[in-house]
Amino acid sequence: MSKPAFKHLLAHYRAHKNSLIVDVRAVTENDGLVDNGMVITIAKHVGALNCLYWQALGNGEVNLAKGIFRTISKAKAVHRIEVI
Repeated sequence: MSKPAFKHLLAHYRAHKNSLIVDVRAVTENDGLVDNGMVITIAKHVGALNCLYWQALGNGEVNLAKGIFRTISKAKAVHRIEVI
């Protein structure tokens, strides 16, 4: 956990996770009415999390990768976000 690569990936993971939560909450509060800009923003965060998942696996950070995968899975299941 003291490796610079781990700290770097963790910082990006936390930032994108928090941004995803804020954006999904904004959609939820808007009674599900979304514009294309919001859909693109949510897709960017999910795509970034997917990229971070593969980077974590590539750096041997399996536990971090599992946490990222759980976040993506929860977003897909709870908020019906489709991950390609």
